[in-house]
Amino acid sequence: MVYRSIKPLLVDAVQMDESADIPTPGGVLHLKAGDWLLRDSQGNISRCDDVNFKCTYQAFPKRAQQESTDEGKTWGC
Repeated sequence: MVYRSIKPLLVDAVQMDESADIPTPGGVLHLKAGDWLLRDSQGNISRCDDVNFKCTYQAFPKRAQQESTDEGKTWGC
């Protein structure tokens, strides 16, 4: 059986303007221009290419962060 998470995952994200190598505890992340650098609520750092980022995430307004999130909302393309 296949399962998916019903809770939205909140991340801090910044899109890279140029290539960069980011050191992390798990090794070095190699990012290309256009990739997104993500930090989750536990402080984990990861990268996401632009297409997958746009299919997975959407902007979350600051004022909504203080309210409860809509767990039934579908995310993605």
